[in-house]
Amino acid sequence: MTAITKYRITNPRKLFRGLAIVVLTAGFAASSITGSMAGSGSTGELEFLTVTAGDSLWGLAAVHAPKADPRDWISEVVLLNALESVNLEPGQRIALP
Repeated sequence: MTAITKYRITNPRKLFRGLAIVVLTAGFAASSITGSMAGSGSTGELEFLTVTAGDSLWGLAAVHAPKADPRDWISEVVLLNALESVNLEPGQRIALP
């Protein structure tokens, strides 16, 4: 024997208040997720560089992001270019944040 429970809306204001809270919470969550994905102070424009002999990510970090933590900048470059290692090859073209 199964028990079937029937739900009845007794107060529509409670329903709309609950829905509003759910929608607002989802909106704030989505905005914070997309905000964190945007990066820290990134303008969204990329600079492209062709690697020459003697270039390293540490040297490029010192030139292109002197005020940033080089470890963070290097990690961003590695992720942005899907590099398998931090070693660069002459002639390689990479995107810089």
